[in-house]
Order: sequence, then C-alpha cells, then structure tokens
Amino acid sequence: MGKSAIKEGERIAKESIIHLLILGSIKLITGIVTGMTVMLADAISTFADILGLLASYFGLRLSRKSADKNFEYGYYKIETFMALVISLGIIYLGYRIFMESLNTMVTVEEASLRPLALTTTIFAIIHSLGLSKKLGEAGRKANSLSLIASAKDKKMDVFAGIAILGSIIANYQNIPYVEGIISAMISVIILKVGIMSTKESVFFLLDYWGDPVLKRKIRRVLRKEKDLVLKIKKLRLRRAGTFVFGEAFLEINPFAGIKDLREELDLLQEEIKDLNPYIKDFAIYTHISQSQKVKVAVPIKEGSDLDGKVASTLPETSAYLFAEIINGEVKNHYIKKLSEANKKPVEFANFLKKENVNILIDNKLKSLVYYNLRRIHHILVYPNFSDINNAKQTLELLILDS
Repeated sequence: MGKSAIKEGERIAKESIIHLLILGSIKLITGIVTGMTVMLADAISTFADILGLLASYFGLRLSRKSADKNFEYGYYKIETFMALVISLGIIYLGYRIFMESLNTMVTVEEASLRPLALTTTIFAIIHSLGLSKKLGEAGRKANSLSLIASAKDKKMDVFAGIAILGSIIANYQNIPYVEGIISAMISVIILKVGIMSTKESVFFLLDYWGDPVLKRKIRRVLRKEKDLVLKIKKLRLRRAGTFVFGEAFLEINPFAGIKDLREELDLLQEEIKDLNPYIKDFAIYTHISQSQKVKVAVPIKEGSDLDGKVASTLPETSAYLFAEIINGEVKNHYIKKLSEANKKPVEFANFLKKENVNILIDNKLKSLVYYNLRRIHHILVYPNFSDINNAKQTLELLILDS
C-alpha cells in the first residue's frame, strides 16, 4: 500500500502543478489587464506554490529510491525536507500579504475591468478548494508531510481569495481600509499554519516524533505475550519522510527456548507492522537476564514432603511438589493435590501456570501437553531420571545443573 500510495501522491502533485500553471497565468493576465496589484501578488503567490509542489513531487519521487552506499538509511527524509521548504514558503506568503495589507490600509487604487477580477477570483477560490481536498487525501494516503503542507497552502489560498474578493468590492465602493484589514486577518491565519507546519517538519528532521495512539497499540501487542515479554523497557518511534521506524527493548522470559523466542519475535514484528502500513521497519532488542528465583514442579506418586516418591507417569501422579529455588537454595516448598480433571491438557497447563511454575519435571507427558507447556507457556521440561527416587534428589540435581 505504501509505495502505490506514494506513486499516487506523485501523480496528484504533477497534475496540481499543471493546474496551477494555468491558474497562475490567468491571474497574471487579469492583474495586468485590470491594474490591480493584489491580483498580481496573488499570481506571484500561485507561481510560488508551483515551486512548493515541484519540491513535493521530487521529494516523493526521491523518497522511493533504495538505500545505497552513500545513503544507507534511504532517502526518506528528503520528503520531510521538502515539506519544510513548502512550510517556509507559506510563512513568506503570509508575510507578503500582511505587508501588502499595511500598504492598502489607507489607499485604494481604482481598477479597470473589475468584473474580470471578480470572476477570476471566484474561479480561483473554487479551484483551490478542490485542489486542497485532493492534495489532502493524497497526502494522508501516502503519509506525506509535503502533500499535506501543500493542501494546507491551498486552503490558505481560499482565505486569500476571500480577502481579494473583499478588496475588489471595497474598490467598487472606494473604501480605503477594508482590503487592508481583511488581508491582515488572513495573513495572520496563513502565518500560523506556516509556523506550525515548519515546526512539525523541523521536529521530524530531528527525529522528534511521538504518536501516543500508535505507541499504545504497540504496547498492547507486546503485553499480550505476557508469558514471553516480562517487561517493556523502552519503546521508540521516529518518522522519516512518509515512513515510520521503531524499536522496542524487551526483558524476555529466561526460560523461553531460542527457537520459540525467534519464532514469536518474528510474529510480534509482523503484528506490529500490520498496525500501520507505513511502519517501514520495527526492530526488537531483547535482554535475557539470569533468573535468581526459580519455581519447580515435581510430580509426586506418594508422600507429603521432600522425601515424596517421584511419579514416572502422569496417570500415577497424585500431587505436585512446588519448590522455590533462590540463589541455588530451596527456600520454600509445598504440595498440591492433582485431581483427575486437572490431568487433561488444558486444565493441566492452567494448574501449573496458576502456580507460576518455571521448570517442570517430566513424567512422560503427551505431545499435546508438552507443546502447550513448552511452546505456549514457556515452561522448561526437565527429564526425570530413573535413578532419582525422591523430590529432594531431583531438586539437588537441578541445582547442580543450573
């Protein structure tokens, strides 16, 4: 979707350039024929808009270039730079209109062929409205700052056109101050839009960008994997041109297998990219710290303490001994009965997860149970050796192994 939308944005920008060339020429001819300086200024403003759209067009085109040895991170920021150029142009336009309004506060020049100026201005307002809508839609689809800035510029042209209409009507009535006041008000609005767009572009170029909605969605995706992701240490997003780049630093369950970890991180990356079509890349960095605290589940056939006999199969398991090993020592332990209902695959997994088990001693688990515990809940399954008789020996061997 991203590249096709960018190509569509290029097409809209190219069409808009042609339209503005025609419109600017009409305004220029009207300004020369009527002798109205405000029409000539508007024509110059339109030709300046063409430069902005040219910048937008080439910015989008260059942003699609693949990375090379000189620009290893791609050309994406060119589009943001072009948006900055357009925004500065909007500020300049606002300044020029404001200065022109000061000059027309007390004087009025009687123009000729004022109906022509009136018709041209109305046509320009309607045209700018349509162009603003088209550029805005293309900009949002392509996630293009420069096209959105151009759309704002065209919207400002609508206000400027209204100011020009007011000045033409005032010219009819020979009222000296109306044109100046209206133009000054419009120029302030234009300056505000230009300053906000410039600020946004500069921040994006400096990698200052935070979309709280997108960040919340990403955090939600990561937190769903609570058995794998223990903590989201840091989440960063930045924007480069039309695309978004991000990275997350995660604290990972130390009992997760390497294969499981690799597969689940790949799935997480894909799920995050699906949140927004303009996420170009999202890197996940993991930290797996050594756990100082481990909870072990030992299947018991008979007995009620550490001397309880280890069960070799699930059907003969009557209870589980749960032991907490902290810094290589057994600190706490207790026994919990296992009912026949709890021996079913899903119920059995829930039974162990409720106790927050990290390591399970095997008692010939069925493949479905093993998969549920190991691959889904990231519980390590240790073998039950035939020469180990009771729970205490099992835990001692486990401590030696760790």
